[in-house]
Amino acid sequence: MLTSRAMLDMYGLIIIGNSGVGKSFLANIILGKHHFKHDFSARSVTHRTESTTCILGDKHYRIYNIPGLIEGDEERIALNRREISRAFEEQKEHPLVVIYVFGHQNGRIRNEDIVTFQAIHNAYTLSPNSLIIIVNGLPPDRPNTYNKKTRAAHIDLLGMKLDQICYIDHLNSVDIHQEDVRKYLIDTILNVHPRIHIKTNNINLMTDDIFELKDDLDILKIQIDNERYEHEDVIGSMEREYEAVQRLSVLRRLFCQGKANLYRLKSFHEQDRHLISVIGQWEAEEIAYADDHSSDHYILAVTNKQDAQEQLTKSFATQRQINVALNVCQKDIEQISFELEQIYDGRFDREYEPIREYYVLLDNLRFDPSVINVQHDFINNLCAFTCRRYGNID
Repeated sequence: MLTSRAMLDMYGLIIIGNSGVGKSFLANIILGKHHFKHDFSARSVTHRTESTTCILGDKHYRIYNIPGLIEGDEERIALNRREISRAFEEQKEHPLVVIYVFGHQNGRIRNEDIVTFQAIHNAYTLSPNSLIIIVNGLPPDRPNTYNKKTRAAHIDLLGMKLDQICYIDHLNSVDIHQEDVRKYLIDTILNVHPRIHIKTNNINLMTDDIFELKDDLDILKIQIDNERYEHEDVIGSMEREYEAVQRLSVLRRLFCQGKANLYRLKSFHEQDRHLISVIGQWEAEEIAYADDHSSDHYILAVTNKQDAQEQLTKSFATQRQINVALNVCQKDIEQISFELEQIYDGRFDREYEPIREYYVLLDNLRFDPSVINVQHDFINNLCAFTCRRYGNID
Protein backbone atom coordinates (compact mmCIF):
# COMPACT_ATOMS: atom_id res chain seq x y z
CA MET A 1 0.00 0.00 0.00
CA LEU A 2 1.50 3.34 -1.06
CA THR A 3 1.54 6.18 1.46
CA SER A 4 0.20 9.62 0.55
CA ARG A 5 3.81 10.86 0.42
CA ALA A 6 4.71 8.12 -2.06
CA MET A 7 1.67 9.04 -4.15
CA LEU A 8 2.90 12.64 -4.31
CA ASP A 9 6.36 11.46 -5.41
CA MET A 10 4.94 9.04 -7.98
CA TYR A 11 6.31 9.09 -11.52
CA GLY A 12 4.45 7.82 -14.53
CA LEU A 13 5.87 5.30 -17.00
CA ILE A 14 3.73 5.03 -20.13
CA ILE A 15 4.55 2.34 -22.68
CA ILE A 16 3.17 3.12 -26.14
CA GLY A 17 3.39 1.35 -29.47
CA ASN A 18 1.28 -0.45 -32.01
CA SER A 19 -0.27 -3.87 -31.52
CA GLY A 20 2.13 -6.79 -31.56
CA VAL A 21 5.38 -4.93 -30.84
CA GLY A 22 5.73 -6.52 -27.39
CA LYS A 23 4.67 -3.72 -25.03
CA SER A 24 3.05 -6.02 -22.46
CA PHE A 25 5.99 -8.42 -22.48
CA LEU A 26 8.51 -5.60 -21.98
CA ALA A 27 6.38 -4.16 -19.17
CA ASN A 28 6.41 -7.56 -17.45
CA ILE A 29 10.20 -7.77 -17.82
CA ILE A 30 10.53 -4.33 -16.19
CA LEU A 31 8.23 -5.48 -13.36
CA GLY A 32 10.06 -8.80 -13.05
CA LYS A 33 6.76 -10.70 -12.94
CA HIS A 34 3.73 -11.68 -15.03
CA HIS A 35 1.20 -8.89 -14.62
CA PHE A 36 0.02 -7.73 -18.05
CA LYS A 37 -1.48 -10.24 -20.44
CA HIS A 38 0.65 -10.88 -23.51
CA ASP A 39 0.42 -13.45 -26.28
CA PHE A 40 1.34 -14.16 -29.88
CA SER A 41 -1.86 -13.19 -31.68
CA ALA A 42 -3.18 -11.93 -35.02
CA ARG A 43 -5.27 -9.35 -33.13
CA SER A 44 -4.31 -7.01 -30.33
CA VAL A 45 -4.14 -8.52 -26.84
CA THR A 46 -4.44 -5.27 -24.85
CA HIS A 47 -7.80 -3.51 -25.32
CA ARG A 48 -7.92 -1.33 -22.21
CA THR A 49 -5.30 0.77 -20.46
CA GLU A 50 -3.83 -1.20 -17.56
CA SER A 51 -1.53 0.07 -14.84
CA THR A 52 0.25 -1.03 -11.69
CA THR A 53 2.74 0.51 -9.28
CA CYS A 54 6.35 -0.52 -8.88
CA ILE A 55 9.64 0.71 -7.44
CA LEU A 56 12.59 1.18 -9.79
CA GLY A 57 15.77 2.20 -8.04
CA ASP A 58 14.51 4.40 -5.22
CA LYS A 59 11.60 5.88 -7.17
CA HIS A 60 7.91 4.96 -7.24
CA TYR A 61 6.39 4.54 -10.70
CA ARG A 62 2.93 3.80 -12.04
CA ILE A 63 3.55 1.79 -15.17
CA TYR A 64 0.91 1.88 -17.92
CA ASN A 65 0.35 -0.72 -20.61
CA ILE A 66 -1.70 0.94 -23.34
CA PRO A 67 -3.44 -0.51 -26.44
CA GLY A 68 -1.81 0.10 -29.80
CA LEU A 69 -3.28 3.04 -31.66
CA ILE A 70 -3.59 1.63 -35.18
CA GLU A 71 -6.25 -1.04 -35.69
CA GLY A 72 -8.30 -2.24 -38.64
CA ASP A 73 -11.46 -0.19 -38.03
CA GLU A 74 -12.45 3.35 -37.04
CA GLU A 75 -14.25 2.28 -33.86
CA ARG A 76 -11.20 0.49 -32.49
CA ILE A 77 -8.90 3.43 -33.34
CA ALA A 78 -11.28 5.83 -31.59
CA LEU A 79 -11.34 3.59 -28.50
CA ASN A 80 -7.56 3.32 -28.44
CA ARG A 81 -7.22 7.11 -28.74
CA ARG A 82 -9.37 7.48 -25.63
CA GLU A 83 -7.35 4.87 -23.74
CA ILE A 84 -4.05 6.62 -24.55
CA SER A 85 -5.49 10.00 -23.54
CA ARG A 86 -6.82 8.50 -20.29
CA ALA A 87 -3.34 7.37 -19.24
CA PHE A 88 -1.83 10.79 -19.88
CA GLU A 89 -4.77 12.46 -18.13
CA GLU A 90 -4.34 10.31 -15.01
CA GLN A 91 -0.70 11.37 -14.78
CA LYS A 92 -1.09 15.01 -15.83
CA GLU A 93 0.16 16.24 -12.44
CA HIS A 94 3.09 13.82 -12.28
CA PRO A 95 6.33 13.74 -14.27
CA LEU A 96 6.29 11.04 -16.93
CA VAL A 97 8.73 8.82 -18.77
CA VAL A 98 7.38 7.74 -22.16
CA ILE A 99 8.59 4.51 -23.76
CA TYR A 100 7.72 4.12 -27.43
CA VAL A 101 8.18 0.58 -28.77
CA PHE A 102 8.94 0.04 -32.45
CA GLY A 103 8.51 -3.26 -34.20
CA HIS A 104 10.31 -4.00 -37.44
CA GLN A 105 9.81 -5.80 -40.73
CA ASN A 106 12.94 -7.76 -41.57
CA GLY A 107 14.90 -5.07 -39.77
CA ARG A 108 13.24 -2.15 -41.55
CA ILE A 109 11.32 0.54 -39.67
CA ARG A 110 7.57 0.12 -40.14
CA ASN A 111 5.57 3.05 -41.48
CA GLU A 112 2.70 2.47 -39.06
CA ASP A 113 5.05 2.90 -36.09
CA ILE A 114 6.23 6.26 -37.41
CA VAL A 115 2.62 7.35 -38.09
CA THR A 116 1.53 6.48 -34.53
CA PHE A 117 4.56 8.17 -32.98
CA GLN A 118 3.93 11.39 -34.91
CA ALA A 119 0.24 11.40 -33.93
CA ILE A 120 1.08 11.10 -30.21
CA HIS A 121 4.01 13.51 -30.46
CA ASN A 122 1.72 16.07 -32.08
CA ALA A 123 -0.69 15.74 -29.16
CA TYR A 124 1.76 15.70 -26.22
CA THR A 125 5.07 17.12 -27.59
CA LEU A 126 7.31 14.27 -26.49
CA SER A 127 10.71 15.44 -25.22
CA PRO A 128 14.02 13.62 -25.93
CA ASN A 129 14.93 14.05 -22.24
CA SER A 130 11.99 11.95 -21.04
CA LEU A 131 11.58 9.67 -24.07
CA ILE A 132 12.96 6.16 -24.58
CA ILE A 133 12.75 4.50 -27.98
CA ILE A 134 12.85 0.69 -28.01
CA VAL A 135 13.32 -1.35 -31.17
CA ASN A 136 12.07 -4.75 -30.09
CA GLY A 137 12.36 -8.34 -31.31
CA LEU A 138 15.58 -7.98 -33.31
CA PRO A 139 17.58 -11.00 -34.53
CA PRO A 140 20.70 -11.42 -32.34
CA ASP A 141 22.84 -12.05 -35.45
CA ARG A 142 21.97 -8.71 -37.09
CA PRO A 143 24.86 -6.83 -38.79
CA ASN A 144 27.19 -4.87 -36.51
CA THR A 145 26.23 -1.65 -38.29
CA TYR A 146 22.46 -2.15 -37.86
CA ASN A 147 22.03 -0.21 -34.60
CA LYS A 148 24.01 2.80 -35.83
CA LYS A 149 22.22 2.97 -39.18
CA THR A 150 18.78 2.46 -37.63
CA ARG A 151 19.45 5.21 -35.08
CA ALA A 152 20.24 7.60 -37.94
CA ALA A 153 17.07 6.52 -39.77
CA HIS A 154 14.92 7.10 -36.66
CA ILE A 155 16.36 10.59 -36.19
CA ASP A 156 15.67 11.40 -39.85
CA LEU A 157 12.14 9.97 -39.90
CA LEU A 158 11.01 11.29 -36.51
CA GLY A 159 12.67 14.66 -37.06
CA MET A 160 13.99 14.99 -33.52
CA LYS A 161 17.05 14.35 -31.40
CA LEU A 162 16.91 10.97 -29.64
CA ASP A 163 18.93 10.54 -26.45
CA GLN A 164 17.93 6.98 -25.56
CA ILE A 165 17.38 4.17 -28.07
CA CYS A 166 17.39 0.56 -26.83
CA TYR A 167 17.81 -2.38 -29.19
CA ILE A 168 16.28 -5.55 -27.75
CA ASP A 169 16.96 -8.99 -29.21
CA HIS A 170 14.12 -11.40 -29.92
CA LEU A 171 13.32 -13.07 -26.58
CA ASN A 172 11.44 -16.15 -25.48
CA SER A 173 7.98 -14.71 -24.77
CA VAL A 174 7.36 -17.32 -22.05
CA ASP A 175 10.34 -16.28 -19.92
CA ILE A 176 9.92 -12.81 -18.46
CA HIS A 177 12.88 -13.33 -16.10
CA GLN A 178 15.43 -11.75 -18.43
CA GLU A 179 17.66 -10.15 -15.80
CA ASP A 180 20.19 -8.61 -18.18
CA VAL A 181 17.42 -7.03 -20.28
CA ARG A 182 15.55 -5.92 -17.14
CA LYS A 183 18.67 -4.21 -15.76
CA TYR A 184 19.33 -2.58 -19.15
CA LEU A 185 15.78 -1.20 -19.33
CA ILE A 186 15.63 -0.04 -15.70
CA ASP A 187 19.03 1.68 -15.97
CA THR A 188 17.79 3.49 -19.07
CA ILE A 189 14.56 4.55 -17.33
CA LEU A 190 16.49 5.90 -14.34
CA ASN A 191 18.83 7.85 -16.63
CA VAL A 192 16.13 9.93 -18.33
CA HIS A 193 14.37 12.94 -16.83
CA PRO A 194 10.61 12.54 -16.26
CA ARG A 195 8.56 15.61 -17.10
CA ILE A 196 4.93 16.64 -17.04
CA HIS A 197 3.18 16.17 -20.40
CA ILE A 198 0.38 18.58 -21.27
CA LYS A 199 -2.02 17.75 -24.07
CA THR A 200 -1.86 20.50 -26.70
CA ASN A 201 -3.76 18.79 -29.53
CA ASN A 202 -6.08 15.86 -30.03
CA ILE A 203 -4.69 12.57 -31.29
CA ASN A 204 -5.93 12.92 -34.85
CA LEU A 205 -5.66 9.69 -36.77
CA MET A 206 -8.25 7.87 -38.88
CA THR A 207 -7.84 4.98 -41.31
CA ASP A 208 -7.74 7.28 -44.36
CA ASP A 209 -4.99 9.32 -42.69
CA ILE A 210 -2.99 6.16 -42.01
CA PHE A 211 -2.85 5.12 -45.67
CA GLU A 212 -1.99 8.66 -46.79
CA LEU A 213 0.73 9.04 -44.15
CA LYS A 214 2.19 5.63 -44.99
CA ASP A 215 2.50 6.68 -48.63
CA ASP A 216 4.17 9.94 -47.59
CA LEU A 217 6.61 7.99 -45.42
CA ASP A 218 7.49 5.67 -48.30
CA ILE A 219 8.42 8.73 -50.36
CA LEU A 220 10.38 10.23 -47.44
CA LYS A 221 12.30 6.98 -46.90
CA ILE A 222 13.27 6.87 -50.58
CA GLN A 223 14.49 10.47 -50.39
CA ILE A 224 16.51 9.79 -47.23
CA ASP A 225 18.04 6.63 -48.73
CA ASN A 226 18.95 8.46 -51.93
CA GLU A 227 20.60 11.29 -49.99
CA ARG A 228 22.45 8.80 -47.82
CA TYR A 229 23.74 6.88 -50.85
CA GLU A 230 24.84 10.15 -52.48
CA HIS A 231 26.83 11.09 -49.43
CA GLU A 232 28.19 7.65 -48.55
CA ASP A 233 31.18 8.08 -50.88
CA VAL A 234 31.93 11.49 -49.41
CA ILE A 235 31.51 10.21 -45.86
CA GLY A 236 33.67 7.16 -46.64
CA SER A 237 36.39 9.39 -48.10
CA MET A 238 36.28 11.69 -45.06
CA GLU A 239 36.50 8.74 -42.68
CA ARG A 240 39.43 7.35 -44.67
CA GLU A 241 41.26 10.68 -44.57
CA TYR A 242 40.59 11.00 -40.84
CA GLU A 243 42.11 7.56 -40.22
CA ALA A 244 45.09 8.45 -42.43
CA VAL A 245 45.65 11.71 -40.54
CA GLN A 246 45.56 9.80 -37.25
CA ARG A 247 48.24 7.39 -38.55
CA LEU A 248 50.28 10.29 -39.91
CA SER A 249 50.27 11.93 -36.48
CA VAL A 250 51.69 8.72 -35.01
CA LEU A 251 54.30 8.54 -37.81
CA ARG A 252 55.51 12.05 -37.05
CA ARG A 253 55.91 11.18 -33.40
CA LEU A 254 57.77 7.95 -34.21
CA PHE A 255 60.20 9.62 -36.62
CA CYS A 256 60.82 12.38 -34.07
CA GLN A 257 61.36 9.77 -31.36
CA GLY A 258 63.71 7.79 -33.62
CA LYS A 259 65.77 10.88 -34.44
CA ALA A 260 66.01 11.84 -30.75
CA ASN A 261 67.26 8.36 -29.84
CA LEU A 262 69.79 8.37 -32.68
CA TYR A 263 71.09 11.71 -31.45
CA ARG A 264 71.35 10.29 -27.93
CA LEU A 265 73.35 7.37 -29.30
CA LYS A 266 75.67 9.80 -31.06
CA SER A 267 76.22 11.68 -27.78
CA PHE A 268 76.88 8.45 -25.91
CA HIS A 269 79.36 7.30 -28.57
CA GLU A 270 81.28 10.58 -28.21
CA GLN A 271 81.17 10.22 -24.43
CA ASP A 272 82.38 6.61 -24.70
CA ARG A 273 85.40 7.67 -26.74
CA HIS A 274 86.25 10.27 -24.11
CA LEU A 275 85.81 7.76 -21.25
CA ILE A 276 87.97 5.15 -23.01
CA SER A 277 90.66 7.81 -23.44
CA VAL A 278 90.39 8.77 -19.75
CA ILE A 279 90.57 5.12 -18.69
CA GLY A 280 93.72 4.72 -20.79
CA GLN A 281 95.34 7.75 -19.18
CA TRP A 282 94.59 6.62 -15.64
CA GLU A 283 95.66 3.08 -16.47
CA ALA A 284 99.04 4.48 -17.57
CA GLU A 285 99.28 6.38 -14.27
CA GLU A 286 98.36 3.20 -12.38
CA ILE A 287 101.17 1.27 -14.10
CA ALA A 288 103.64 4.08 -13.52
CA TYR A 289 103.07 4.03 -9.75
CA ALA A 290 102.42 0.27 -9.41
CA ASP A 291 105.53 -0.15 -7.22
CA ASP A 292 103.98 1.90 -4.45
CA HIS A 293 100.30 1.01 -3.93
CA SER A 294 100.09 3.32 -0.94
CA SER A 295 101.12 6.43 -2.82
CA ASP A 296 98.55 9.13 -3.48
CA HIS A 297 99.26 9.01 -7.22
CA TYR A 298 98.52 5.28 -7.43
CA ILE A 299 95.34 5.49 -5.32
CA LEU A 300 94.06 8.46 -7.36
CA ALA A 301 94.77 6.65 -10.63
CA VAL A 302 92.96 3.48 -9.51
CA THR A 303 89.96 5.41 -8.14
CA ASN A 304 89.53 7.61 -11.22
CA LYS A 305 89.97 4.64 -13.56
CA GLN A 306 87.22 2.72 -11.69
CA ASP A 307 84.90 5.75 -11.81
CA ALA A 308 85.39 6.06 -15.56
CA GLN A 309 84.81 2.32 -16.06
CA GLU A 310 81.56 2.51 -14.05
CA GLN A 311 80.39 5.44 -16.19
CA LEU A 312 81.25 3.46 -19.32
CA THR A 313 79.31 0.43 -18.06
CA LYS A 314 76.26 2.62 -17.36
CA SER A 315 76.62 4.17 -20.80
CA PHE A 316 76.64 0.75 -22.47
CA ALA A 317 73.52 -0.28 -20.51
CA THR A 318 71.68 2.89 -21.55
CA GLN A 319 72.71 2.38 -25.17
CA ARG A 320 71.29 -1.14 -25.10
CA GLN A 321 67.97 0.32 -23.97
CA ILE A 322 68.12 2.91 -26.74
CA ASN A 323 68.87 0.18 -29.29
CA VAL A 324 65.80 -1.74 -28.15
CA ALA A 325 63.69 1.43 -28.35
CA LEU A 326 64.96 2.10 -31.89
CA ASN A 327 64.13 -1.45 -32.99
CA VAL A 328 60.61 -1.12 -31.56
CA CYS A 329 60.24 2.29 -33.21
CA GLN A 330 61.28 0.82 -36.56
CA LYS A 331 58.68 -1.96 -36.29
CA ASP A 332 56.01 0.57 -35.29
CA ILE A 333 56.79 2.72 -38.34
CA GLU A 334 56.55 -0.35 -40.56
CA GLN A 335 53.20 -1.26 -38.97
CA ILE A 336 51.79 2.24 -39.51
CA SER A 337 52.95 2.03 -43.14
CA PHE A 338 51.02 -1.23 -43.57
CA GLU A 339 47.93 0.41 -42.06
CA LEU A 340 48.22 3.41 -44.41
CA GLU A 341 48.52 0.99 -47.30
CA GLN A 342 45.29 -0.73 -46.20
CA ILE A 343 43.48 2.61 -45.78
CA TYR A 344 44.28 3.42 -49.41
CA ASP A 345 43.17 -0.01 -50.69
CA GLY A 346 46.66 -1.47 -50.99
CA ARG A 347 48.21 1.58 -52.67
CA PHE A 348 51.17 3.27 -50.99
CA ASP A 349 51.12 6.05 -53.57
CA ARG A 350 52.62 9.54 -53.31
CA GLU A 351 49.40 11.02 -54.71
CA TYR A 352 48.03 10.74 -51.16
CA GLU A 353 49.31 13.46 -48.86
CA PRO A 354 50.00 11.19 -45.83
CA ILE A 355 52.10 8.90 -48.07
CA ARG A 356 54.02 11.87 -49.46
CA GLU A 357 54.76 13.00 -45.93
CA TYR A 358 56.04 9.53 -45.02
CA TYR A 359 58.71 9.89 -47.71
CA VAL A 360 59.49 13.45 -46.57
CA LEU A 361 59.93 12.25 -42.98
CA LEU A 362 62.21 9.44 -44.16
CA ASP A 363 64.32 11.79 -46.33
CA ASN A 364 64.61 14.36 -43.54
CA LEU A 365 65.92 11.63 -41.27
CA ARG A 366 68.37 9.94 -43.62
CA PHE A 367 69.90 13.25 -44.78
CA ASP A 368 70.03 14.88 -41.33
CA PRO A 369 73.71 15.73 -40.67
CA SER A 370 73.21 15.47 -36.90
CA VAL A 371 72.50 11.71 -37.08
CA ILE A 372 73.76 10.65 -40.50
CA ASN A 373 76.90 8.96 -39.16
CA VAL A 374 75.38 7.28 -36.10
CA GLN A 375 76.40 3.63 -35.84
CA HIS A 376 72.97 2.03 -35.93
CA ASP A 377 70.93 0.27 -38.62
CA PHE A 378 67.70 2.17 -37.87
CA ILE A 379 67.86 4.43 -40.95
CA ASN A 380 69.28 1.75 -43.26
CA ASN A 381 66.62 -0.75 -42.18
CA LEU A 382 63.80 1.75 -42.81
CA CYS A 383 65.20 2.56 -46.25
CA ALA A 384 65.55 -1.14 -47.08
CA PHE A 385 61.99 -1.82 -45.87
CA THR A 386 60.58 1.03 -47.96
CA CYS A 387 62.48 -0.01 -51.10
CA ARG A 388 61.55 -3.66 -50.67
CA ARG A 389 57.90 -2.94 -49.99
CA TYR A 390 57.15 0.11 -52.09
CA GLY A 391 59.97 0.55 -54.62
CA ASN A 392 62.63 3.19 -55.16
CA ILE A 393 62.69 5.94 -52.53
CA ASP A 394 64.75 8.43 -54.57
